[in-house]
Amino acid sequence: MTTLSDVRLMLVEAATRLFSDHVDDRMLTTVKADGWSASLWQELERAELPLVSIPEGAGGAGGALSDAAAVLRVAGRHTAPVPLAETGMLAAWMLAESGMAIPRGALAAGPVLESDRVTASHAGGKWTLSGTLARVPWARIASRLVLLADGPDGALVACVDPARCRITPGANLAGEPRDNVVLDRVAAETAAPAAPGVDRETLRLRGALARSLMMAGALERALELAVQYAQQREQFGRKIGQFQALQQELARLGGETAVAVAAALSAAGVMERGGDALLAVAAAKIRTADAAREGALIAHQVHGAIGVTNEYALHHATLRLWAWREEFGNEAHWAMRLGRRTQQHGADALWPALTAG
Repeated sequence: MTTLSDVRLMLVEAATRLFSDHVDDRMLTTVKADGWSASLWQELERAELPLVSIPEGAGGAGGALSDAAAVLRVAGRHTAPVPLAETGMLAAWMLAESGMAIPRGALAAGPVLESDRVTASHAGGKWTLSGTLARVPWARIASRLVLLADGPDGALVACVDPARCRITPGANLAGEPRDNVVLDRVAAETAAPAAPGVDRETLRLRGALARSLMMAGALERALELAVQYAQQREQFGRKIGQFQALQQELARLGGETAVAVAAALSAAGVMERGGDALLAVAAAKIRTADAAREGALIAHQVHGAIGVTNEYALHHATLRLWAWREEFGNEAHWAMRLGRRTQQHGADALWPALTAG
């Protein structure tokens, strides 16, 4: 009898094979200028990986949120230059929940920053959108932008053609597209009232969860490279991995990685079960961001000067770790959120919240 865990294991194995076959250091170096790989995206679409966790009835591949989480962890481990999280976990989720069709191609979603707003107005039988959005992931390469807008009667999910927007290219530390988008009465191709639960808070929580999962995967890659290098590099007639001080640092990196993976996957499970998503995701983002800071530092200490060169693979992981720490709220932001929440609910509510399923 095949169980859910068996199905998820097969999904992870399939995703790992696909990324292993199509992502290597040469490919990552080649696509740096554009920040993404169109050919890899085509392979992912053929395998239906972008829409894992989106119901089949809505045009997705089916599966649970934990399935999508498992795939994102693999993508992070391979530092895949594609908008996997933005397409499935954010944009397609908003569309499917609101009963809208999901277009083909890579998707971008927004707003990303808490301060950004998109307003929607209805005239002449169509919706038009206006607003300025900063650092929208993958906006310039997306086939469509899926936006959560403030309409006259409540929130609205709208799908627009990015060619109708004014997009100023930008990038994060890893060179991934993070673009500024200006909408000036841009006509929506499709629009519908946002379904219950599709709101700015949940959008940011899902974005923070996605970054936590990807950071967990990138930490696994940094650990793998550090261990390999320590086993190969010789100093004073010995493999450097035989020195006790270095063994201790590698053990610390292994511990940081294990905790980050556990926190991120646990948060996905809590959100999937309808538990306290704020507590789980905030804790995961704080913990994975802390691990990213410490883990990247240790990995570079192990490698020495070679770790910062373009010719060596480590920087593909560590640059993303440093970039993803800041996206959808850094550890300071989520620590403040947790602190305010604890203060509002009172000390007596903290332990039950921590021990809830």
